[in-house]
Amino acid sequence: MSAAPIVMGIALVSAPAFAQDAPADEGAATSDDTIVVTGSILRRTDTETPSPVTVLSSETLQERGINTVADAVQRLSANGAGTITQGWNTGFNFASGANAPALRGLTVQATLSISDGLRMAPYPLADDGQRNFVDLNTIPNAVVDRIEVLRDGASSTYGADAIAGVVNIITKKEIQGLHLGGSVGISQRGDAGEQRVDVTWGYGDLADQGFNFYVSGEYQKQDALYARDRGYPFNTQDWTGVCGASGSCLPNLNWNGYTPEDGSFNGLISIPGVTLVRPGSATNPLTGAGRFEFLNPAAGCRGYNMHQNIGTSTTAPLAGVCEVDFQNDYIMLQPDIERKGLTARFTANVGDNAQLYAIANYYQTKSHASFTPLGFNGTPTPPNNGALAYNVMLPVYVCNTGVGTADGLNTGCDATNGVLNPYNPYAAGGQTAQAFLRSTRGRTVDTNSRALRGVLGIDGSFGDDWRYSANFTASEVRLKRSQENYYIPQRIMDAVARGQINFNDLEATPDDVWDFIGPRQQTTSVSQLWQVQATIAKDLFELPGGPLQAAVGVSYRDESIDAPSANPGTLGNQYDRYYSINSVGTAGSRNVKSAFFELSAPIIDQLELGASGRYDDYSTGQSNFSPKLSLKFTPIPQVAIRGTFSKGFRIPSFNESFGLPTTGYVTRTVNCTTFAAFCAAHGNNAYATGNYSLGLTQVGNPDLDPEKSTAFTAGVIFEPIRNVSLTVDFWHIKVKNLITGVTDTSAAEAAYYANNGVVNIPGITVLPGQPDPAFPNALPVIGFIQSSFTNQDQQTVSGIDFGARASLPIGSSLTWRTDFDASYMLKYELKTDAGDVLRYDGTLSPCNITSCSGSPKWRATWQNTLEFGDTAVSLTAYYTKGYDTASIDFGGIKGDCAFNAANGTSTHAYLDGTPVNCKTKDIWNLDLTVSQKIGDKFTVYANVLNLLDTKPPFDPDSAYGLFGFNPAWAGPNILGRYFRIGAKVDF
Repeated sequence: MSAAPIVMGIALVSAPAFAQDAPADEGAATSDDTIVVTGSILRRTDTETPSPVTVLSSETLQERGINTVADAVQRLSANGAGTITQGWNTGFNFASGANAPALRGLTVQATLSISDGLRMAPYPLADDGQRNFVDLNTIPNAVVDRIEVLRDGASSTYGADAIAGVVNIITKKEIQGLHLGGSVGISQRGDAGEQRVDVTWGYGDLADQGFNFYVSGEYQKQDALYARDRGYPFNTQDWTGVCGASGSCLPNLNWNGYTPEDGSFNGLISIPGVTLVRPGSATNPLTGAGRFEFLNPAAGCRGYNMHQNIGTSTTAPLAGVCEVDFQNDYIMLQPDIERKGLTARFTANVGDNAQLYAIANYYQTKSHASFTPLGFNGTPTPPNNGALAYNVMLPVYVCNTGVGTADGLNTGCDATNGVLNPYNPYAAGGQTAQAFLRSTRGRTVDTNSRALRGVLGIDGSFGDDWRYSANFTASEVRLKRSQENYYIPQRIMDAVARGQINFNDLEATPDDVWDFIGPRQQTTSVSQLWQVQATIAKDLFELPGGPLQAAVGVSYRDESIDAPSANPGTLGNQYDRYYSINSVGTAGSRNVKSAFFELSAPIIDQLELGASGRYDDYSTGQSNFSPKLSLKFTPIPQVAIRGTFSKGFRIPSFNESFGLPTTGYVTRTVNCTTFAAFCAAHGNNAYATGNYSLGLTQVGNPDLDPEKSTAFTAGVIFEPIRNVSLTVDFWHIKVKNLITGVTDTSAAEAAYYANNGVVNIPGITVLPGQPDPAFPNALPVIGFIQSSFTNQDQQTVSGIDFGARASLPIGSSLTWRTDFDASYMLKYELKTDAGDVLRYDGTLSPCNITSCSGSPKWRATWQNTLEFGDTAVSLTAYYTKGYDTASIDFGGIKGDCAFNAANGTSTHAYLDGTPVNCKTKDIWNLDLTVSQKIGDKFTVYANVLNLLDTKPPFDPDSAYGLFGFNPAWAGPNILGRYFRIGAKVDF
């Protein structure tokens, strides 16, 4: 039995200010008794809308122990597959440094994130090099009034990209006085420290003085967390201590790791600072032949563990090999993040019937991530015109004027102008040598994003209750990304030809040589957006249930992205490009003209009908009309039935339309039973039988059409007594014309290995990877599968949302408030144009767009608060259901665990072939918050996050096995029990 339901039950005894199903009365009010809700441009008097809306107030966030908008949205039960959490920002993410939700599991680009009802410039880098989105790290946190989450399509109001829903962060309209806040936090293990401070000052009373101005500044620092700071098995890739019921265990995946159970050897893999050499091949000058040996035997493994268990390797040194626990030495689980921002707002009444407002935001976010060092050998990132792998061939002679070559020949150095190469032990015999080594310097990725945003608007009325709104907004995100310790093979060749790299002692190589072979790569990317829009509304006439309201509006928006490639392709020398740095990049601009309307018709007191629509016309040739119909029927005061029907669209992103080749990497294993000839050609060594990285390369297509969606919701609201509300909402979204690259690569992979590398599938190109050092003439494993983005296939997602909330007095001095939200996914289905149906719900899929983080069937939050006097005690429980470990889009079969394990479709197997996890364990944790008011001006609080120190379930299948746990759902668990204390002062 799962422990999660038990903890959910325990959470009932305590409780935070609860999230609502619709907004509280304060907010974007047009009069004292009316509000405007996200997803509408009309005012209303009640808070339960035809569309399901979740509202998180600033008080709710505080009592949940959440201090950023990004964390709040990530915890939503409606947030699903494809979400970008900070756990992805540890060096492996395309969109380094960013954070974004994916409502309904339809990726980050199907969720529209806005602020104060207005669009913001997207993050300049795209998720997976494909999908544009708004980075929630750029939102000022100290002045957030509430977060409204529309769990329904909203293209009829906002236009493109609101297929799955809308996240609207609404800032405070009015602040008076001086407000100070701050907190510090640290994990129970003494790491991942956090510091936060904010200062806000406001002056003016809108009601009495007719104006208000406030300014707010904030700073937040979060320290890094490394794998070595957590316990087994998350601090290593030596998983031989993880064993099944039969006693068989997982292998040792350390570099050159040895697994005693089967005598296997995970090598030969290059080692930081340790040079192995062997003589050049007589038949292939681009590589060596025979066994490697230590260039500097006296230095040995330079502190790494040496062992002689080399299995059947025909290339590993007989003296032994060096084992490196790279997970422990290099891998980061949480990046170092620094945030600071400044916000100002001025609001003034203009006469009796209008209100003018101006908002200015500055926000800066810096992140630092580091991970494993690169080997000196490798292949330039695609597109590389078929460039072969460079194997660091040491020439016979070196000289100051040497020009490097891939084979170490014809460098311009000979006996007349140079000397015998001191690092080539075979130079005296006139023979080149292959050097096999890895840098000692781990790769780093630093991002520095600066977001600017300005808003000027006016709301008012005139004449016979005509209401109008007009606003202008402009925003820009400028991102500087620096990548260090990435190497350019031609520069390595040149330094080798000149004898500048000290292969005997790599750390003795001068810094200027390091800077030459691996110059810092810095790219500045910019996204910009400006928009002007206006609406006018009026009550046309009275119906039995109230006034018939109508509104119309127009909008013009201009948006652009300039994100140059950090490693652009070239028709020239492919070795002048970096190893490992992706070539992804894009540049483009477009404008969109829009017109929209909305009608609200309370036919009778019990029946409310609504209709809205929007037409968008893009300068890039796409256009779309998005209608929406809504209904709310209240047969008795305690029960309301609601529903919506809508159509929406997602415009192709700049990367999808104009993107340069983009490569994402997945982990694969060859099935040596099915492809026995391939494995036999490699002597069934670790190269053929172990994991390898496969690059999936996609390129932009300017002729793409928009994705089109059809959605409907149907729900019931039950309010049996005052302050108690129960909701159930069914939702269904179907998206056609999906913009995708390769949906399923299994056919291409099978054809490659079965047909000696020949693949004849239209639209797909398969390129070989690096050759096997032991069998350089055998067919290599696959290196890359290339395709272009195209409109194909359709997907359907559906599910049920449950909500329960109550605020009840217990005696005269105690109040209990509870808020439960859960989302159950009924279906996540992809139907290909060929007629294949892939069911992703409840599995690790879709791997290709979620990095194998999965589509869990259940996600839930239960928040409870007890208030007594000036004290509040809160417990919040979070739950994510486990999933089948099959990666359906990579050929896996849900429920066929043995097949998935045998074929390497994400499911790992013990050495005896039995699967490790057919289904993962559930993920849950519990947070505690206690706050105490001291007088009218001072509040102190304490958070104990992950109160029970619940560990993440061991999951070697998710995230391509990078972490041993799922970073999308188990980030709070890997952090462990976390303590935070803070205070607020109001003057």
